[in-house]
Amino acid sequence: MENYFDYIITFVEQYSGYFSLLSVALFSFLVSLPKDLNPLSVVELIFQQIAVKVNLDNRSDSYKRIASLLSLSLVYFPCILIISQLYNIVFKPALLETLLLFLILSWHDKKLIYDQVINAIKRNNLAQAKYKLSTLTQRETKPLSLMGVNKACIESMVLQLTASWFAVIFWYLLTGIYGALLYRTVQICAQQWNAKKEEFNALTSIPSFFYAAMLFPVHLIMTMTFALYDKPLANIIKNCKQSIHWHHFSSGLMLSSFALSMQVELGGIRLYQEQKITYATLGSDGAPSIEQVQQSLQRLSLSAWFWLICISSYTFFPLLFEFITQHR
Repeated sequence: MENYFDYIITFVEQYSGYFSLLSVALFSFLVSLPKDLNPLSVVELIFQQIAVKVNLDNRSDSYKRIASLLSLSLVYFPCILIISQLYNIVFKPALLETLLLFLILSWHDKKLIYDQVINAIKRNNLAQAKYKLSTLTQRETKPLSLMGVNKACIESMVLQLTASWFAVIFWYLLTGIYGALLYRTVQICAQQWNAKKEEFNALTSIPSFFYAAMLFPVHLIMTMTFALYDKPLANIIKNCKQSIHWHHFSSGLMLSSFALSMQVELGGIRLYQEQKITYATLGSDGAPSIEQVQQSLQRLSLSAWFWLICISSYTFFPLLFEFITQHR
């Protein structure tokens, strides 16, 4: 029995990165840290205060771009230095990595809000649905009709959960915890200095470019993931044609793939700071219903499970292959 427990401990330590990821990913579906207790809220405040200090009308655009790079460095590198030193003194580095991953991974907190939007629509409380949705999107939600709320909710849901969960998983697997932290820092910076607000045009140009570049491979993988719910090859040409007219090709490709798999229409006219902008139409003809909004959230959850199954299969395939070859 003692040898059995020793084997389990050795096995877990050997695959500590996988078990850290799996445990935190599953935990993120069930619980989230209150915003006031999450250190990421401090990072948001730091970027907000930096914008107050440097995003002034009398500053040149080149000054603001340099300031944005320095700001990212000012936030990221001290955090990495502190974390690297903590790895040297903690008893179990895997536990520290698990905690860090839990702090930067977000699913449950956003899912709660989308559930509140869906429940408000079901109760015909459109005003409350618009208010809840406004906390997760930059667009003006007050003028939205019921159909507009449904479309905005699906779009926001796909974009937000992709950026806050799937992208973190991707960069953690590719580069480890430091790469995931870098992605999260760039994401927070780009969100606080939102490119949709004219006053941040110069300041956010570099962070937004980095953010879009880091999301590009994630969007491509999510496009292929959503295509599995439909005909994977049948809509490739239509998908590419629609996304070319979207303001970001990769996010348009992903939203188009999702809309086609759900047989709904996304995109169209929206308001940002009372400025009307017409986006391309994605997907197929058909206004999304509240049932399809709920199905969209379920589909994203299934996609998350699909990712975890693929990660598990890839991690343990060598062990399975070795077991099969030894027992022929």
